[in-house]
Amino acid sequence: MFSSVISASIYGIDAKIVSVETDVGNGLPSFDMSGYLGTEVKEARDRIKVAIKNTGIELIPQKIVINISPADIRKEGTGFDLPMAIGILVSNGYISEDFIKDTLLIGELSLDGRINPVNGILSCVCSARDKGLKRCIVPIDNLREGSIFDDIEVLGAKDLGSVIDYFKGVGDLLRYREDSYTTSDSIRSQEDAQEDFSDIKGQLIAKRATMIAVAGMHNIMYIGPPGSGKTMLAKRIPTIMPDMTREEMLTVTKIYSVAGELQHNTGLVQKRPFRSPHHSLTRSAMLGGGRIPKPGEVTLAGKGVLFLDEMTEFKTDILESLRQPLEDKEITIVRLNSACTYPADFMLAAAINPCKCGYYPDRSRCFCTEYDIRRYIGKISNPMWDRFDVCIMVDEVPFKELSVEGYQDTSGNCVTSRQMKELIENARQIQQHRFRGDFINFNSEMSSKDIKKYCRLGDKEYSLMEKMYHKLKLTARSYNKILKTARTIADIEGEENITEQHLSEAMFYRCSEIR
Repeated sequence: MFSSVISASIYGIDAKIVSVETDVGNGLPSFDMSGYLGTEVKEARDRIKVAIKNTGIELIPQKIVINISPADIRKEGTGFDLPMAIGILVSNGYISEDFIKDTLLIGELSLDGRINPVNGILSCVCSARDKGLKRCIVPIDNLREGSIFDDIEVLGAKDLGSVIDYFKGVGDLLRYREDSYTTSDSIRSQEDAQEDFSDIKGQLIAKRATMIAVAGMHNIMYIGPPGSGKTMLAKRIPTIMPDMTREEMLTVTKIYSVAGELQHNTGLVQKRPFRSPHHSLTRSAMLGGGRIPKPGEVTLAGKGVLFLDEMTEFKTDILESLRQPLEDKEITIVRLNSACTYPADFMLAAAINPCKCGYYPDRSRCFCTEYDIRRYIGKISNPMWDRFDVCIMVDEVPFKELSVEGYQDTSGNCVTSRQMKELIENARQIQQHRFRGDFINFNSEMSSKDIKKYCRLGDKEYSLMEKMYHKLKLTARSYNKILKTARTIADIEGEENITEQHLSEAMFYRCSEIR
């Protein structure tokens, strides 16, 4: 007898609906599988047989043939165990085929029949919803993740026996209850609230540069001696970034679910990602890839921050490979028979020492030669430097400022992350209003055409830019980035037009780099 069960296969960060076709009949006992399957899928034949037996159902020796279509999509992972087991039972008459219509099943089976969690549940539910399916049956540990949408029924199953009882109409499956997880969420919220920009003493210029960078989603480079607060500044960037929209939450949650980074019993990711990989990571870990393509750090940092501490210690080929994702906001991993495109929409923050010992230009402590300094900084190529809109020197904090409580502006008012966040949100609202209908969200995303339209200069401002362009020997990219940063500064100040003051400050952040 033939049966067909609906399931889903992960492709990139999305899922494609597939059909698990099963046929059982007379012949020599065998279990054949086809459909461009990965090793994990092929290994399911033993798990499925034993799980069905331990559920209390004895199958007669028979010829079983399973095909997962379409056959041109590579199927990886262990999520096909449950639909294949149900397909075998439907083909043997234990379950009516009418009960499995418009139902997506996914889950890994243990030998005792328990259903284990799998990656990518949110993507599978999204695809099922788009296809108009009525319900999804997922592992109980993935129930909260899959229950984000209200217009599709998502049920959680503990074991194969409970799924069989549900289809027979003699049992029910679990539904998500909000009150089951509020305690862990409140604990995480308290932990997230511990870091604040008011913890950092002094560094007023660096804090303002950080605020400007976040307001326009500009990439920022911190340059300074050890212990000056570069890492502290970078780690607090997420605390001043606007809260994620629901669409951004869905995208980030999809990415983390597919990558296996989402904890069990976790719903939407509400905190912006902050990724700080060690400099010893591989190219595949940074960009994504591997035998079975998975998202890398550039994708996991999506809608958040990718922080490269001690950037000069990273391998040159890894740094250079970031140039294209920074411009395109996506990365395509090409394999022999497929190509996966992952988003790479992140803000890049980096920190370096000005020289190998870290104390240049303080010649009382730095004894590096000019050649050593140039060689050390030269590990970052000029095209890579051009990707940073804001470069700021982070000097050592004087003793007087260490005794000051909180971050104080020139008027002496204490400024917290919340107050900085309010200024950034106001600037973001101005950008959203300006770019409505232009398919861009931030000043950093403006093209040359957009810059010409939204960054018009007066005669004085044009004269200043012409003078500095020749004096500093700027590239066309540097010129555009100065205008983008100046536009952001004007937005923070609430000014409609870019002034000489805004241009001067933007140039200061470009000229702070050591090259």
